[in-house]
Amino acid sequence: MKYSIQTTSDYSYFVFLKIFVNSILDKCDLNQLNKIYIIDTGMDSNQLEYLKERSLQIEIITTGLSTNFKGGTWGEDWQKNVKGKTVHLYDTISRIQEPLLMLDADMMITSDLYPLLKLGGDLQVCVRPGNSVKYIGSYFFSLNPSKTLPFIKEWKDLTQNSKGKGAHESPALSKTVEKYKSQLNIIEIEQDIVNRINYPALDKTIIVHFKGTRLSDDINESMHARLIDRGWSKEIEAYV
Repeated sequence: MKYSIQTTSDYSYFVFLKIFVNSILDKCDLNQLNKIYIIDTGMDSNQLEYLKERSLQIEIITTGLSTNFKGGTWGEDWQKNVKGKTVHLYDTISRIQEPLLMLDADMMITSDLYPLLKLGGDLQVCVRPGNSVKYIGSYFFSLNPSKTLPFIKEWKDLTQNSKGKGAHESPALSKTVEKYKSQLNIIEIEQDIVNRINYPALDKTIIVHFKGTRLSDDINESMHARLIDRGWSKEIEAYV
């Protein structure tokens, strides 16, 4: 059984997206990968052309949005992208009816993703022990669409109805997992495996997350802090 990957990016996140896409093409068994769906929320024509030339497995999904990093993490445009993730997840799974792994664009793949598919379950989430928000929305793997679509719809609706600042998709995900954990086979994946934030990656790490903070509303400062200051220069060199 093959799987697909989905992420979201606008113009300002393109450096992260290049690392994301190129690390997938470098590390993953592409024979097991169907599509890389990229939700376009404001990339320019040169960026779109670059993606189309990188791989025939890349499929761009247009939204009509044109967002940027103005306002920084938790800013208005960032919120549009975050709240749109579950909407597009629901739409894509409804359309393709096959396993789909949704990841944030500011991630880097360090080894093949296919072993995650073989772990099974109806869906997989990343668990953060000790965190008040137990599950993080940057990793979500739907393996059984017929069973997971009601879950995703509830997650989507909770996210859309959330008010105020903050990464609403993770609290909404956590609430939805708690509601459905007796109805679905939900596999919890350790954070250091699929959402490693601290440098360096561990032997068991499959996905690194260049997770942002609220400290800067300048995209260049944010990138430097998340990529260079944390020590990832050597690892990302081949992908940018």
